[in-house]
Amino acid sequence: MDVPVAWVDAFLEVGSLERHEGPNGETLIDADEILVKRFAATRFEAASLAHVRRMLKKFGLDSPASSS
Repeated sequence: MDVPVAWVDAFLEVGSLERHEGPNGETLIDADEILVKRFAATRFEAASLAHVRRMLKKFGLDSPASSS
């Protein structure tokens, strides 16, 4: 499938891939679902400046901290 195990683990953890339990208790994942997610992850979308500013404000980083 040409995706790293860490990528699959991350997508499972955030709920972007559906986990199925196999007959021996192993985790099974639909290969078609991986292909769809892999394709979607290759598209690049830049964050807008407004989005970046909202995120900085959310984390309290919207103003320069005083250095002592």
